[in-house]
Amino acid sequence: MKAKIFSLFLLFLMLLEALPLPLFAQSVHNPVDDPQSVAEGIVAWKKSTLGAGSDEPLINAALLAHAGTTAGDWYPIALGRLGIEDNQIGYLGVIADTVSKRYARAEKLDRAKATEWHRITLAMLACGGNPRKAGLAADIDLIADGTYNRADASSGGLLGKQGINGFIWGLIALDSLFYAVPEDAYYTRDDIILNLLNRQLDDGGWALSGDRADPDITAMTLQALAPYVNSEKVYTFKSKTGETRTLTVRRAVSDALDCLSNAQLPSGDFESWNTQNVESTAQVIIALCSLGIDPFTDERFIKDGHTAYDGLLRYRNADGGFIHSFRFDPDNPTSLPDTSNSMAGEQALCAMAALIRYQKGQRRLYDFRPEMSEEEKTSIASVENAILSLSFSSAKSEIEEVYNSYLAIPASDRSYVGSYGRLSELLIAAGIPFTEEEIHYNSGDAGLISPMQEFTERDIAAVLVLPEKVTMAEKAEILRLFLKIENSFDFEEKEKMRQRLDKAKRDLDALEGEIEAIKAEIRDKLYPFDKIGLGDRAVVYDLYERFAALSDYDRSLFEASDVEGLLKSKTRVDNLRLALVLSLSLGGASLLLVLFLVYRIRRRKKRKALRAMPESDE
Repeated sequence: MKAKIFSLFLLFLMLLEALPLPLFAQSVHNPVDDPQSVAEGIVAWKKSTLGAGSDEPLINAALLAHAGTTAGDWYPIALGRLGIEDNQIGYLGVIADTVSKRYARAEKLDRAKATEWHRITLAMLACGGNPRKAGLAADIDLIADGTYNRADASSGGLLGKQGINGFIWGLIALDSLFYAVPEDAYYTRDDIILNLLNRQLDDGGWALSGDRADPDITAMTLQALAPYVNSEKVYTFKSKTGETRTLTVRRAVSDALDCLSNAQLPSGDFESWNTQNVESTAQVIIALCSLGIDPFTDERFIKDGHTAYDGLLRYRNADGGFIHSFRFDPDNPTSLPDTSNSMAGEQALCAMAALIRYQKGQRRLYDFRPEMSEEEKTSIASVENAILSLSFSSAKSEIEEVYNSYLAIPASDRSYVGSYGRLSELLIAAGIPFTEEEIHYNSGDAGLISPMQEFTERDIAAVLVLPEKVTMAEKAEILRLFLKIENSFDFEEKEKMRQRLDKAKRDLDALEGEIEAIKAEIRDKLYPFDKIGLGDRAVVYDLYERFAALSDYDRSLFEASDVEGLLKSKTRVDNLRLALVLSLSLGGASLLLVLFLVYRIRRRKKRKALRAMPESDE
């Protein structure tokens, strides 16, 4: 009996070991959670990590310290697309300042990565800004510099210098507001699309490198190609093997969807580089929604009864955040299998935004144009239903009538007709020629918001309570007010407010420069810390006094290793100086003792000599 129980226990352990994820991940999965509640959970979790209360903005000083980076831009993008009102104007103020300062460098936003331009473009649009006028003082055009005119070696070189990502996100940024491309541009839209089609692998997907599709890159490429999925334009290009290929975007998209369907795991999620992860699954969900495919019902993306949404929720943690993967990755040490991760959260939040927008009949995640009217939505739904009612036995006149209804939809919105692929097959079978499309793009010069805003009484009060000595804690608020007053209507105290904000901005710039200078000097002059000697005392004390003069908040912006090194350096020179003083003191005391002893010895000898002298004869 005992042997049987022991055998069952061993069997249980073997089954437990074979589970694809730890028990904690299973215990937090709640399959009834809808996208809205999942999104709210991520926002609440992220706020808690930034020290913000539930009724405080997520885009606070802690997040804005990373504006212009991956960690600081994706949450504003997701919040904006979810329609959540937050401190969007604060982000616009900080990013305008950040972009202006980075543009002062030779490499501008980055030496090689065009995606820096693209991500900031999307974040500005999500917050109601204008990426074609991105700077504080000077107009900076992120669309031209980051996409169609990206051929300047001083700003990172060509669009594809960082690989396929530059073309993917360049096209997404270009179509975020359907920006027009000038005739003299270095890249046309077709150039970018051709670069993507030419990189499609034999298995139908795309990858950063190699000949095996990666779900992340494949899904992101589909997001970029979504606006062209119904185009009948045929692209001709040379393949890697040298053969001439002809391809439509729709054919490429169809092959890629088959590739992703085949790559989906029985649990509904996806893996990249042999690791199951939430980000790959999130990108696939965004791609499906961008193409008008319902992730909950499309049979191609349901495996063993599990949808991609089910797969995504496997990574949801008890605190509302998301883990990156179920196992520790030594190449990604910040992503732990039991701790919610910021990047995992931001990509899951974007997936929720894409799902919610799809379910509400709104534009795709990266289409920032004004929403379609109810009339246009009704027309699209009517055409979709009419297409589905046709068959190969339908009369040519019926097919033509439905096609004419399709053509009545604005060309830039026809990609939202999800059933067009079927209509295309019927047109070919019936011998009906395709009508050439002509999409009208907009210049995007005006941005999404009016350049003139009201500087309210609340804004004036916020200026008046700014401290005389600013700290970096006030950065977001100062830049928000600075940007707003520059674009405000005239009012009685405008010049007075402008002068106060101008001074605060100059003080803020000086403080930021001082902080960066201290950081640089600590690393340049004190490393390695264990080599610090007495000769470095003046430098150490200067840096320490400048650091100590900063506010508690400003000191918190330093890397812990730099602060520890500075304190160790000061302690070291203090100890060396103390040792020197003690050494000199001991040396002086020793010398006095020696002199005293010499004096005593000589005096003693002198007395002895006097006693030894014969007495006088007198």
